[in-house]
Amino acid sequence: MALRPQWLYQFARTGRIPDLTTPNLTPPGGGSAPTFFQAYGEWMGTPLPTWEDVAWLREQWGGPFMLKGVMRVDDAKRAVDAGVTAISVSNHGGNNLDGTPASIRALPAVAEAVGDQIEVVTDGGVRRGGDVVKALGLGARAVMIGRAYLWGLAANGQAGVENVLDILRGGIDSAVLGLGHRSVHDLTARDIVIPAGFPRALGAEESARVV
Repeated sequence: MALRPQWLYQFARTGRIPDLTTPNLTPPGGGSAPTFFQAYGEWMGTPLPTWEDVAWLREQWGGPFMLKGVMRVDDAKRAVDAGVTAISVSNHGGNNLDGTPASIRALPAVAEAVGDQIEVVTDGGVRRGGDVVKALGLGARAVMIGRAYLWGLAANGQAGVENVLDILRGGIDSAVLGLGHRSVHDLTARDIVIPAGFPRALGAEESARVV
């Protein structure tokens, strides 16, 4: 990773914390934008959204609508009922609740439950092309990345991000070829070694009782 001593010098010369305001959260009609920590505090004090909120947002937006953070079969079905066009099976990188199963463990049950009705993608723990292949084989239509491209961005800007994407693409091609396929569209769960007890069908029992 490239060192940037000039950045450290500029930071030290100011003698204060960098500007961390969030301009996109400026109050309607004007006013000053909150700092990141103010915005975070407000978010933590805001009542949790409901499925009625999701449905209302869907009504306001006529385009593609993805709900991120779905880890349960019953929640996936509620998302379909709310009118979303896609969901991301995600535990938000494990940031919100310690001990939450990895996204990849919840993916198969969710994809089986609603994958024929909406797009199912996933994120979390995607570090190499083989991780992408596993997710696609277990039912995801695509994967999203966060930390991987941020590492590239921090190391070398746009070129670093492009390098990360090239590495991922090369890993995908290598894994698909190694599995004897010509396309990611040929991947299935039969290509994945799944240990007993690895998949977690969270909320499946509750969903069955509701139906």
